[in-house]
Amino acid sequence: MGLLTSQLGKQRLLSVELPVIERYNAERAADFRIRIQRSEAGMSLHYKLKPCHNTYQLVTTLPADYPSAPPETRVLTELRPCPHLLHNQVLCMWRQSSHRDNHRWDPAKYSCIFAIQAAWRWLACYEIWAVTGDWPFPDAQQ
Repeated sequence: MGLLTSQLGKQRLLSVELPVIERYNAERAADFRIRIQRSEAGMSLHYKLKPCHNTYQLVTTLPADYPSAPPETRVLTELRPCPHLLHNQVLCMWRQSSHRDNHRWDPAKYSCIFAIQAAWRWLACYEIWAVTGDWPFPDAQQ
């Protein structure tokens, strides 16, 4: 099911994803609201998060085969290299290994807002790691 290509995907977009984004935005200051951009590859959500002391700019890409495939979140703000940061500052959130097919994303349970909340938690862990040198949660198991 493709979010932008199939009828079922378009229904999910209109009935699940867009209303939850609107609710999220209603509770945020203008600088922290999600901006949606459509592209050939799918859709991208542009937003800022402030989990602790720092504010980060992020983009979460919903690929053409979303929600079957997990979203990919990249931090645009420069980060220090860390064990849970992938190439191009992509957050390691869904992958249990290096294979995209082996991930913890469940399209029946999660929406794009869950991905944003997971990015917030990841960034909170990152800020703790930057101070202590220890990631506060155990690594994902293969």
